[in-house]
Amino acid sequence: MQGQPDRIEQFKADIAELKIVDPSSPRDQLATRLGLGALVAGVVLPVVAYSMSNGTTNPLGQRDAIILALLGVSLVVAGGALYLKGALSSFLRFWLVRDLHERRAQTDRLLDGLGGRDRGTEGDPP
Repeated sequence: MQGQPDRIEQFKADIAELKIVDPSSPRDQLATRLGLGALVAGVVLPVVAYSMSNGTTNPLGQRDAIILALLGVSLVVAGGALYLKGALSSFLRFWLVRDLHERRAQTDRLLDGLGGRDRGTEGDPP
């Protein structure tokens, strides 16, 4: 990488030109924090529901505990999805830009190897 400083600078300029949101945007950080909070709450709620249902023989109280436990499970699922969204979005955004830049550079090398000719103009008469 040290032998290609112009390529690195070109990559940085391309990223700035595309106006890509900063990978550590507040929206992604908020999604990650909310996801972690929902995961923690979703783990705590079934434990509380178990202690509620274990201490009573009242069917209404046990049904309330079942609903609370199901709410906890759904919070775990939603929190996990939100956490993954926040955690992976910055990585995938950067990966996509890097991949596009590499493909463009590869296309440029291919065209230079063909002598700079455009493939669409080969069959045109002089």
